[in-house]
Amino acid sequence: MAFNILVVDDSSCMRKVLRKSITMCRIGDVNFYEAENGAHALETLKKEWIDLIFTDLNMPIMNGIEFVKTLRQEEDHIKNLPVIVVTSDTNVDNTNEVKANNVNGIIYKPFRPEDMRMLLINLLDLEDNQDDEDSDFEGCDF
Repeated sequence: MAFNILVVDDSSCMRKVLRKSITMCRIGDVNFYEAENGAHALETLKKEWIDLIFTDLNMPIMNGIEFVKTLRQEEDHIKNLPVIVVTSDTNVDNTNEVKANNVNGIIYKPFRPEDMRMLLINLLDLEDNQDDEDSDFEGCDF
């Protein structure tokens, strides 16, 4: 199965880490789209079919909270897209605000790719076919 995933983060390095981590999850074929802030992500969503969004919270122009709030007010197929927030921000107020806007998951940095894989499997309703002895993640923290 193929998925179109939008990765939204102002750090090109972090976008690369997320792409690599998602690829390591072996959920199927993945086409990646990238945006450096929420405003650019909204533009991408109007042009491309996206199945899942990973977004940071702290970004210039339009941060992750503003992006998710705006996203949830968009057209039907866009407003219901699953969103996973990837952040190092552990501020309780920000976490509560994110949860209030119906995100589908929060991953805190540094994260373990195995945790991301389990979230993707559950969110995309996939079967976990990975052999525990053949893990690509051994010793990995991002």
